[in-house]
Amino acid sequence: MNEVELYKNKKRVYISLLVSVLCIIAVSYAFFILYLRQSENNSLSSLSCFSSTLTEENSAISLTDEYPIEDEKGLSKTPFTFKITNNCSNYLKAYIAISPSNEGESGYILSKYMKGNVSTKDTLDGESLIIGNQGIKKLDNNENGYVLLEVDISANESKEFDLRLWIDYDVTASQASGMTYSGHVVVVAEPRTPNFAETILANNEVQEPLTIPGREVSAHTLSDVASETMSVSSSYQSYYVTYGTDWVANGTKFNLTGTGVTSGTYANSYSSLVGKYIVSNSMATAGSSTAGTMKTTTNLTSVYYVVSATSNSITYKQITSNKKTTEALLASTEDDYGTSYYFRGAVKNNYVEFANKCWRIVRINGDGSVKLVLHNDNTDNATKPCSSTNNNLNAAFAHFNGSTFSSQFNSSYNDNAYVGFMYGTAGSSDYASTHANMNKSTILTNLETWYKNNLEMYTDKLADTIWCNDKKTVSGEGYGANNTDYATYNRMTTTSGPSLICSNDNNGGNLSKFTVDDTVNGNGALTYKVGLLTADEVAFSGFASGYYNLSTYLQENTGSVWWWTMSPGTFANGYSLIYYLGTGYLGHSVYGNRGVRPAISLIPSIEVSGSGTSEDPYVMLED
Repeated sequence: MNEVELYKNKKRVYISLLVSVLCIIAVSYAFFILYLRQSENNSLSSLSCFSSTLTEENSAISLTDEYPIEDEKGLSKTPFTFKITNNCSNYLKAYIAISPSNEGESGYILSKYMKGNVSTKDTLDGESLIIGNQGIKKLDNNENGYVLLEVDISANESKEFDLRLWIDYDVTASQASGMTYSGHVVVVAEPRTPNFAETILANNEVQEPLTIPGREVSAHTLSDVASETMSVSSSYQSYYVTYGTDWVANGTKFNLTGTGVTSGTYANSYSSLVGKYIVSNSMATAGSSTAGTMKTTTNLTSVYYVVSATSNSITYKQITSNKKTTEALLASTEDDYGTSYYFRGAVKNNYVEFANKCWRIVRINGDGSVKLVLHNDNTDNATKPCSSTNNNLNAAFAHFNGSTFSSQFNSSYNDNAYVGFMYGTAGSSDYASTHANMNKSTILTNLETWYKNNLEMYTDKLADTIWCNDKKTVSGEGYGANNTDYATYNRMTTTSGPSLICSNDNNGGNLSKFTVDDTVNGNGALTYKVGLLTADEVAFSGFASGYYNLSTYLQENTGSVWWWTMSPGTFANGYSLIYYLGTGYLGHSVYGNRGVRPAISLIPSIEVSGSGTSEDPYVMLED
């Protein structure tokens, strides 16, 4: 049969198509079925609240004189639009189904000749499916429904959908001519365990940050800050030290109050400084060789509380936030996939035990996956890797070669190419060749070694999300030895502030957005689903470029080790500069050795137990 004859034959396959939408729960034009399943040991699952509604947002589908059409035409039809609302604090799994009436009776077309598409309202994101080929859901009226879509509905959430129905293009006259298809939309809702992202959101109120990410460090008090020690050499023991008994805020800065200068030299009066604030962690700027000379005590960017002192050292806590409160919260911003929720400040409930290691939750990605950064590599194989009893000063780093946990980012530095997580050809005279995804960086090679030794067996639990090595240029050409500022540097040093959206580079993002699979909005250049944090993520956690902060959750288990992000800063004066975090300071440096701190993302469907504390971390439930 040629195409013309086939088309003529199909035009004679007219049917009457009616989808009836009934009302049984006081919601107009909606047939909604809701029931509880029997759980193990014959005990009925009991929920404090189990109530949902299905609301029709336009008239029911009623199609006449229909004939087989291609999917493209079926998707152009006016949809039946409806909304599902979860009225409770429980979580639901909803099955959107078509329940055919008179299936198999004379004069009625079979569901295996019908196609349906359920998509998010005003989109075509759903799959077009043969209705009769889909899984069957038993309804509580002993009818069967063909499930076109399964969807998770969070607590107190509403979701809207468009439904379209049409006769499959391959249906012939003998299969459907003159027949009727009749059915109704059915939504079956069942209780479900919340996924990891939902658990995090249930345990944390989403708040506005107390401080401006990237412009200010997260708010903290003395109790949140780790102590540090500076030495006082013999030449400075003869200095007279300026101090204050307290401080007050001056905009974003500090003014000391109760100020004075030690009456004697440091060697004779160091004990009097305990419990006071000094203006610097360097005796060269905290004091003077001349008696009675007071150093500047106003408009300070930070102050230093003296915890203890000896004749040749001072133990202090550096305070860089003058909010006189502690910031430890979950906030939100946009990322490449949608809304991301990130932890900021001195957070204590974002611990995760996974793969016999301890991790900290950095954020919920916009696609529902959860990004983690290593907290304890657990090289001693402790049974509770998140417990504070197993902390040590370099546990947060990947020991990729015996006890080695530091690495160069790249072994060469004298070309723009070497800011790349993967890079092209040094000495090239164009951007694309310089930044092509040809060569693995030194740090990527070491990450992969660690991954293969520790995480390869868990690959099905890891999400393939964007790892941003943002190579967009804001000044300079980005190749050879030309001085260049990259986009992250611009964000970190201007009022634009950090962003979780990876900006497109000179090749539409293909050189910056690293993924394993090129269908997930990345370049598909990686072999394994592992990367590093970006400078932007570090800024959202509580840091700001040029400011110290020893209070955030990222500081624990790092000691004095500087560690790499994967964000290019600049190429300047012959050096490739990559952002790193060093002793509470977000800066950018060259090719020296820094700690390797892996990050991963867990897939959205993972379910967990635990409360997220170090002694009761989130733990993945077995499948």
